[in-house]
Amino acid sequence: MTDKEPVLLAVLIESVTRRWSVAGITSDGQGVPLMCTEPGDFDPVVGQTLDEQASYLRHRLSGVLQRGCDRLWGRQMKPRHIVFVADESLRRSHPDLTQRVAEHFVEWMTSPPVAFFVTDLQRSDDTLTLDPVAGDLDPSDQDSLATAVPTLIQTLQDREAWEFAASKPPA
Repeated sequence: MTDKEPVLLAVLIESVTRRWSVAGITSDGQGVPLMCTEPGDFDPVVGQTLDEQASYLRHRLSGVLQRGCDRLWGRQMKPRHIVFVADESLRRSHPDLTQRVAEHFVEWMTSPPVAFFVTDLQRSDDTLTLDPVAGDLDPSDQDSLATAVPTLIQTLQDREAWEFAASKPPA
């Protein structure tokens, strides 16, 4: 049996389109696209209370982590750290939602540990500033993350690079 390569498991959250993508990131900053949704996956949070929004996102993002881990495992990889990167607080949601969800995952997920950042995923230049919301990430892992995220965002335009997850219709 071969040892699995430890990588970052990154969940990218796009508030403008309200969708997620999940990818592996190697220690040298190479992104491994795994799975994403079509725009509108987080639409059910619009118009809900803070508690309803937080509950929905905790449940939905837990499923994203499970799917991401499954896809990594099949590629002989395993998560050594989980990182959420949101482009901003989710639009049309409670202003405290991002902080509440970030703190939840950092508190409840300890192995592997979690870090949550906000950044401008839509920037056209190569600089990516990661603003910490909750949790910690080693500086070398933060560099790998900053290297991989812009490429992963560009790769989202290539439908062949990702497995698409079906969004659940609102109940």
